[in-house]
Amino acid sequence: LEPSLRKLGVEKLSKDDVERMQSDALEAKIGKWTKYLQITVKLLAGERKICDEVFEGISFNKDQCFTELARTGVAVAKTLLSFGDAVAKSKRSSEKLFVLLDMYEVMHEVRSEQVEVIFQDSFCSEMREAALGLMKLLAQTAHEMFVDFEELVEKDTSKTNVHDGTVHPLTIRVINHVKFLFDYQSTLKLLFQEFETGSDTESQLAVVLTKIMQALQNNLDGKSNQYKDPALMSIFLANNIHYMVSSVRRLFRRSPFKLPAAVVHQHRLILAAVEFQEL
Repeated sequence: LEPSLRKLGVEKLSKDDVERMQSDALEAKIGKWTKYLQITVKLLAGERKICDEVFEGISFNKDQCFTELARTGVAVAKTLLSFGDAVAKSKRSSEKLFVLLDMYEVMHEVRSEQVEVIFQDSFCSEMREAALGLMKLLAQTAHEMFVDFEELVEKDTSKTNVHDGTVHPLTIRVINHVKFLFDYQSTLKLLFQEFETGSDTESQLAVVLTKIMQALQNNLDGKSNQYKDPALMSIFLANNIHYMVSSVRRLFRRSPFKLPAAVVHQHRLILAAVEFQEL
């Protein structure tokens, strides 16, 4: 069976195998994973439909029969799910967040639209539970990566000196990360629904972004101490906070999500204080 799976481009990979991959190679593997998962589930859905039609009205358990007839397809599906599990459990990084969101979106789609229908009987409960388990694991890992990124930003110790007080590379990097998050708005809505927090999905995204912005601001406050000239320190803070606020406001303006008024007000006060110091 395994040689056949390799011919299809599907191979068993462990967490260690995933961690040894370069980011480009991993992204390519995940692209293939997405394609083969969708194809496999589609083929299994076809086999399920044929099995139900052929054995309709017959007393023996057609679900057990389907499990036997679709054994190879089920084996491929298990291998694909195990790869997803290995990726979700591998070492976390801010760059990996977006491939996890891609995987979560695909898992949510195939599970809600097809997996529950294909593997509906007790004989197929293992596959249903595996699909649900992977989807929840991907959601949990992605959720934890938000916290990881927030801590990474706040603790950044890069020594890049911005001599003229312009926007720091860390600020640009963080805002670019946030921009990518906005490309995943529909996926994030689904992901946040996995966690019952009592607030709507829009509020949860706003909370995540607010924490990232606060972590960045805290770090910039520390970096501003490198300037001996108080005026240059103020210019540095004003430039970076203005870049943060204006960038995020543009993102929210093009988004169904709403930027919390408290966030805008907080940073307006900071900018006003900085500008006052310059007078």
